Amino acid sequence: MNTCGKFVAMVVMATEIAVWMPAAALAAGTGKLSASQRALEARLELLEKQNQMLEQQNRTIQSQVSAQKQEIDALKQQMQGTVQPVASLQQDMPKLKQQVSKIEAKQSDLPFEVGFRTGWGESPYGMPGGLFYGAYLNHRLLDHDDGVPGGFVSGELMAGVIMGNHAVTSANLASILVPALGSQSTWIDTVEIQPTVQYHLDPGLLGYENLSWIKPYVLAGPAMWIGLMSTPVVVKGKMAGDNFRHYDANFEGGGVFGLGTELSLSVIKIPAIQGILDKTFVGPEWRYNQMANGQGFNQYSGSIGFGW
Repeated sequence: MNTCGKFVAMVVMATEIAVWMPAAALAAGTGKLSASQRALEARLELLEKQNQMLEQQNRTIQSQVSAQKQEIDALKQQMQGTVQPVASLQQDMPKLKQQVSKIEAKQSDLPFEVGFRTGWGESPYGMPGGLFYGAYLNHRLLDHDDGVPGGFVSGELMAGVIMGNHAVTSANLASILVPALGSQSTWIDTVEIQPTVQYHLDPGLLGYENLSWIKPYVLAGPAMWIGLMSTPVVVKGKMAGDNFRHYDANFEGGGVFGLGTELSLSVIKIPAIQGILDKTFVGPEWRYNQMANGQGFNQYSGSIGFGW
């Protein structure tokens, strides 16, 4: 009985041990599983937070990219807006260059000119002619921009004198009063004052830029003459001094017309004196003087003028 009871007790104990051990193991495994689950959940929460942060950064970057794209589009529109004016400006460049050339030409043009003329002039009343001396002031009145075709119009005031040569005649007052004197030498000096209007042709305005330094012109205007005779001629007839008033001085009005050419020395290139050459003009001129009393005579001269 004792042996059997011990065996039974041992079986019961073994049974209890067998039942207890799986329960303990299960309880331990359950504890371990809970800790691992909590760690996993914490890891998942961290990843979710990181994901949210990445999404927020992505949205910020997308917003910045969108703003930059808008700026780029605006810059493109500005560039497109500038391309057309630049192209238009390139098309207008030849016109602008022409305008600049015209402005430079105008700056180089000199509206005022003072000068001197000398040459040979005939004398009225059949008296011998002589050397002519004169001075003038010329001022531009109208140019091409004012509607003058192919050139410009200027006004000039000239004063000069023809120093007539001597004519030997017995018709002068001294020879008449004192016949023993015989023929006497007589001369006439003719003072002239001539305000004229001149039209100057400018080849540069007609497309001949290489000839713009040559400016031919025509002139016309009223005139006044004062004849100063050394000894009055008092005998009527076809002789020197005929029709001169029987006084020592004779004043007559009338008109004058003529032709001339003005040459600019700016065509000569000498750097040391280029400023002077650009302001200096020379040229020939012919005038015909017609007095109101019917007397007429020619006048030939060359001029030198200085502009400013």
